[in-house]
Amino acid sequence: MALKFSVGGQFENPEPGSYIARCYGFIDLGSQPHPGFQGKPGWISRDCRINFELPLALMTGKYHAESRGRPYMVSMTLKQSLAPTSKMRKMLKGWRGRDFTPEELQAYVPRKMVGVPCRLTLVENGDFVNIEGISRLAAGETCPPQVNPPIYFSLDPDEFDAATMHDLGEKTQEKIAASPEYAELMAPKKPEPTEAGTEMPDEAFSGDGVPF
Repeated sequence: MALKFSVGGQFENPEPGSYIARCYGFIDLGSQPHPGFQGKPGWISRDCRINFELPLALMTGKYHAESRGRPYMVSMTLKQSLAPTSKMRKMLKGWRGRDFTPEELQAYVPRKMVGVPCRLTLVENGDFVNIEGISRLAAGETCPPQVNPPIYFSLDPDEFDAATMHDLGEKTQEKIAASPEYAELMAPKKPEPTEAGTEMPDEAFSGDGVPF
């Protein structure tokens, strides 16, 4: 379970810039409502949150002493879509270094991104620091070993793990519990927790070739 340091709304953000990073978590949030703006109607999309750690940028403990010396953590929330113009497709294309072939699209599973290193571009947005871009590590760059425990949570019936959901933050659990996918899972019977949700990928990514 990853440590949580956002108590009271205070969370130590890294400075904007370019960082070596590693994905340590993928969280399926289910279908979530989004309000409209500027007269446009709202919409509903199946969303996910992708978590990264910055192993070469360490927190100072400014808000929580126990965070001192641990990697900064950043995340992005986006629609789960691999449509050609989707934000997720663009993000994965940059991370992979090229687009998917039709065969790769068919074989893609989000679990494979957990544990894979990358380079993130972070920009300041008010009180937050957002992920603006993502790419593969440059030739010769390496990423230190992962610090945060891996997190993989899915609302697909064959992957759902109640124990992993219980380890997520309270607000994240509430968001997931409000989704129709979670309601459907709970309707027949409550699944028994398994250990599948926290497994690492079969092989650590070496940095050679397309990462997933």
